[in-house]
Amino acid sequence: MKKISLLLVCFLVCSGCCIIYNISDADAEDADIVGDLRNLNPEAGLEYSEVDDIKQDVLIMLYTTERKNLSQDMQIFASETKNFLVEFNKIYLNGKRGDLNAKEIAIRDCANLRAQIPKNPKYIEEIDAVESANVLLNKFIYDTAMFFENLGNTDDVTRKKISYYRNASLGYELCEEAVLATSLKVSADETEKKYNKDMIKAMMLMNDGLSELNLTNITTGNVENASMSEKIEVIVKFGSAREQFSDASAIYKSHNEYELANKCKEKTDEIDKIMLALQGSAFSFLFLIASSFLLVVTYLFLRIAEWKKAMYDVSLGDEILGKV
Repeated sequence: MKKISLLLVCFLVCSGCCIIYNISDADAEDADIVGDLRNLNPEAGLEYSEVDDIKQDVLIMLYTTERKNLSQDMQIFASETKNFLVEFNKIYLNGKRGDLNAKEIAIRDCANLRAQIPKNPKYIEEIDAVESANVLLNKFIYDTAMFFENLGNTDDVTRKKISYYRNASLGYELCEEAVLATSLKVSADETEKKYNKDMIKAMMLMNDGLSELNLTNITTGNVENASMSEKIEVIVKFGSAREQFSDASAIYKSHNEYELANKCKEKTDEIDKIMLALQGSAFSFLFLIASSFLLVVTYLFLRIAEWKKAMYDVSLGDEILGKV
């Protein structure tokens, strides 16, 4: 009987210890999440007040709820809130300190982060926290979208302008600014349509110019060996090619595609060097022809003058003989 009583006492003591341990463990876990939230001071909170609003809403819920009434759902909500704030701060810092690509990624990361916001808050503090979280994401995405829109309005490179407008349009769409999103999408589409059309036209001009150049074998090194007829033919072809390269360059410059415009300039410079040598030879040839023509004309003029003088003398002689 004593053994049974002793065993019963031991069982009760052990059970009590387990209960105390579980309660203490739960209290410690609750204290951890409260401490984590209280000590969490994201840098994003300096710019967005909603960060502190979210934090305070959840802390109020935890502080005003007795430990024995703190449900598992509340603990999960508090933990998810902490994770949300930590992740948002990472996105904020990456977007703020990173390059344009980081800002573009930040917009998409915020869209993914929105999916982590609890969908069915039960308590007033949870409802406020969820509302503040959505406002926070919308504000950050809106600010980033406006940043890209301003870049698009000021950048002269059409290709970049299109990219900036697309990023801005996506951002406005994600933060439910439908009018702005649609307006920028239309601007991006129209700009891209004209850009693609101009790029195709410029490429065709470049190809036509290259085709003209490829039809000739004359370079700066063998200009002197070409016949005069070949030189004249090349001058005509090179003149056409130069015009096409110049037109292509003008199109590229209108969109500030300087790398492509410089390729056109390299071709026009190459043509100018060859044309200079060709024109020198051609001008010499034309000068020779002109001089020869002038000599022939002068000779004919003198012959005609002599003929007229001879005719006058004959006429005068006939007149004198007639009087005699």
